Amino acid sequence: MASIKVLGAYGTKGGNHETTCIALNDHHVIDAGNLLKGLSDGCIEIETIWLSHSHLDHISDIAFVLDYYFERRKKTLTIAGLPQTLHTIQKHFLNELIWPDFSKIPLVDSSEMAVTYMPIEIGTLYAIGNNEYIEAFKTVHTVPSCGYIVTKSDRSIAITCDTYQDSDAIGLVNSREDIKALLIECSFPSYMKKLALQSKHLTPKLLEEEILKLKRNIPIFVNHLKPNCEYEIRQEFQESKALQSITIVHDYNTITF
Repeated sequence: MASIKVLGAYGTKGGNHETTCIALNDHHVIDAGNLLKGLSDGCIEIETIWLSHSHLDHISDIAFVLDYYFERRKKTLTIAGLPQTLHTIQKHFLNELIWPDFSKIPLVDSSEMAVTYMPIEIGTLYAIGNNEYIEAFKTVHTVPSCGYIVTKSDRSIAITCDTYQDSDAIGLVNSREDIKALLIECSFPSYMKKLALQSKHLTPKLLEEEILKLKRNIPIFVNHLKPNCEYEIRQEFQESKALQSITIVHDYNTITF
């Protein structure tokens, strides 16, 4: 069996809720919504942050990892993502106006820069460890976005991150026997369908329509609930036969697949 750890499971910060961040191993994470609290000094060892898209709840702790741990980091931090995502980060975030451009700042006692950017391609396999790989797939959101298939020892999990309907996730699960689990978002209760459409997120009813397209029976996990909507979403899950077996993920949960 293989596993990943969900450091941040929710669609916004508030109270004790943290935003999207998934530790794949000691050196690789998907998104950066909860790195400082989630990993503490483990942030020193992060080599690559694989971004799903450029929204703040997925990128915020990039800034603080670079700042808080700057003197203790020995390796360049690679920010990987779709070309459009990296362009947005460079132009609107690590741009000398919102936060320093760490791609121009060398590490302590090194000629290597603190940050480098790595554009990725949909469907390309990238190594992240010993017999561990990551691969991006298309998702549907308000900005260019992707989900990821994470593979460890020939067992995989598909992770949508933020998406509306018609992402590639269901088709990939149906066509690939190596995918043993699905982590998919659900942000709003169904009565907020109009907002879900405008913001390109799922509701329980929209999620149910997606789940019914599955031709394989695999464990399904859900994240990205908006904390102020959590009770209503949970009620809908309990009332739906198609959704009752789904596991809603919390901060710091480990998913085994």
